[in-house]
Amino acid sequence: MIHEENSRTEVRENEGPVSPIGRRAFIKRLGLGGAALLPMSSLLVSETSAHPGMGGPKGHLSKGDAAILQFLAAAEILEADLWQQYTELALGNEAFQSGLEVLDEDMPTYVNQNTRDELSHAEFINAYLVSKGAAPVSLERFRTLPSSQATGSNKTALRLTNLMNLTVDTSWYTRYRGTGNPDFGDAFPQIVNLVNVPAIPNSDLAVGGDEIQFIANVAGFHFATIEQGGSSLYDSLLPKADSDEVVRIIAAIGGSEVMHFQIWQDKAGNAPPVPPDTGALFPTLPLSGEQEANGIDPADPIDTNQVMPRPCTFIDANLPLCSVIRPTLTANAGAMAAVTSLTNSGLFSGQSQAFFQALMKLAADADNAKRP
Repeated sequence: MIHEENSRTEVRENEGPVSPIGRRAFIKRLGLGGAALLPMSSLLVSETSAHPGMGGPKGHLSKGDAAILQFLAAAEILEADLWQQYTELALGNEAFQSGLEVLDEDMPTYVNQNTRDELSHAEFINAYLVSKGAAPVSLERFRTLPSSQATGSNKTALRLTNLMNLTVDTSWYTRYRGTGNPDFGDAFPQIVNLVNVPAIPNSDLAVGGDEIQFIANVAGFHFATIEQGGSSLYDSLLPKADSDEVVRIIAAIGGSEVMHFQIWQDKAGNAPPVPPDTGALFPTLPLSGEQEANGIDPADPIDTNQVMPRPCTFIDANLPLCSVIRPTLTANAGAMAAVTSLTNSGLFSGQSQAFFQALMKLAADADNAKRP
């Protein structure tokens, strides 16, 4: 069973000092309190850290609210795992850090902050579950996947997610710049085709080389892919919640997922062509500084500067277009849809059948939750 009342994890320390990567990156690492250094055990809650009568919220959760929060706890643990890998390399690998900084010089800082946020979400939701007498979620028995062997990574740590061979869905780029909505059956093209590609280096690569820049570009788009999925997921579960307090939790955490997505979709638009001369590995994005030369209207809906969600069809096709998160229906944005999308991306490549069964059970329970 995936729910464990008294689950604990082994604390794994980071593997030795990382190589120097510059004064500015070092200052950033100190200034943020080192989210990359948090042990993964902080994700899991035991009865000694949160228990009814120890200052937590009173009362009990409905079955549906517990199922929703348990799936969200699992989702946040998985998010924290992948973001932890990104942060280790964004702060500890000079080549990867430099590649990210081509998209924006503050990218390593933002990656670290996103990791901190996901860690806090997982810890809070599990603690809240325990405070209500419900079982927290542990995925520790599924921590079996290998780490990157590049400098900066905790090379001996076992992971829940695999960032080495991803198929990244980049349709969010055209979806949020179009008037259609997946909830109405609309489909959207990929702005970049990223199939079976790495989002982190598995070994040390040359600083400034095409290989590491391509990987950094993939990571930049994957950041946005993950967070737009989280935005839709929380929105889809909100109408199912029973108690006002659980509604408040879902709305508040979901709002931070939207903030993450907004940052990442803006930065992804700065990804340069690789190689710079032909863009054969990673193409030139619409309006990436050459709009006049390419004869493209600066107001074109798919240019890289159009980062606010364009008004789209919502609720009823007869109503006016409205700027919203999309999709939000359970079939397209719910827990099962999220698990299916992440599985198809290769994020769980190498995981056991037991892992998939446990995750699908959590997802099904969350999607089946209904407000009385």
